[in-house]
Amino acid sequence: MIMELVLTGALAVGAPAPPLTEGEMKRALLAGKDLGKNVAIFKLNLDGAFLSDFRVDEARCMDALKSYDSVFGGGRPSAFLVGEINGLHQVFTGGPATIRQLRTAASKVSTSCDGKVGFRRESEFKKKKVANLGDATYAFEVTFDHARYPGADMNTFVSEFVVVAYKSSVIVYQGLTDSTSTWPTTVKTAKKAVAKVKKVYARR
Repeated sequence: MIMELVLTGALAVGAPAPPLTEGEMKRALLAGKDLGKNVAIFKLNLDGAFLSDFRVDEARCMDALKSYDSVFGGGRPSAFLVGEINGLHQVFTGGPATIRQLRTAASKVSTSCDGKVGFRRESEFKKKKVANLGDATYAFEVTFDHARYPGADMNTFVSEFVVVAYKSSVIVYQGLTDSTSTWPTTVKTAKKAVAKVKKVYARR
């Protein structure tokens, strides 16, 4: 009987967490109360993967960008932040194989594209340093020129990515800025995004 309990406990500890349910994923997204009254949050279905649009003239990096878009692409429930903080928060979930695939794709961008320059929209990629916020954390930044609408002048934008794997989920927070980096704000908001997901698991 004691041996059976020991084996059962060992199996429970080693078993992967089941994927988040649809309801849990919605609760895991940032809400207005998490960020204060100076930030409006719109809950939309959005595709946050656009990295391969930049066309980098280096095969290893270009393959990494395509790989990222292939696994993180597609419309999904998202929290779009506008105001004092501008950004996009998404949560992905799945079994161990899916989580490994997402982690690998994020890792490849941060390691393969550091310092690379794209020839479409004058883009530049840079790996960022951040403390581990979950089981694994990846961070990178892309600076690019973009016209807000056809015929408008080109403006410089910075998109800062923090990708955190935690149990059966992967949290992606993109800080969206104008010409100057706001990395400390992006990290602070990403920490809140991860805390929101951890709270969902704690309630299970």
